[in-house]
Amino acid sequence: MAPSQTLARKVKPDAFAQSPAVMGLQDTTFSDYLSEQNIALVMFYNPSCPECQRCKPHFVKAANTAKKEAGHIFAAVNCVEFPHVCKMENVFNRHLPAFLLYARGKKLSEVVNYMDYKELRKLVEECPFFPPNKPHSP
Repeated sequence: MAPSQTLARKVKPDAFAQSPAVMGLQDTTFSDYLSEQNIALVMFYNPSCPECQRCKPHFVKAANTAKKEAGHIFAAVNCVEFPHVCKMENVFNRHLPAFLLYARGKKLSEVVNYMDYKELRKLVEECPFFPPNKPHSP
């Protein structure tokens, strides 16, 4: 089985988001999974945070209504369960929820203020990306 297929089996929908359109990322899947995606918007959250709970329906609606482009995904990281990922990305509990936009695993931007689903969806749909480099043939 190819490495990306194995990784795809490890990444499941996020329990907090409760939507198949939002993938849950962990310490073991975060970097590799994002590096395979053209564009990814990741919500970092604490499930008991009132602001995170308020933003969740907008994030889920953005994921459910976004144009389904290849390699454009919505994902989430629980900072209580996976604090290492949150620290690695400089996301801290006092700034949750945080929304980070990635292209092929590289952080492009960060949003720490409230956005509705239309604004979140627009971030992903209008983000330019560069396709992965293809090896040159001789």
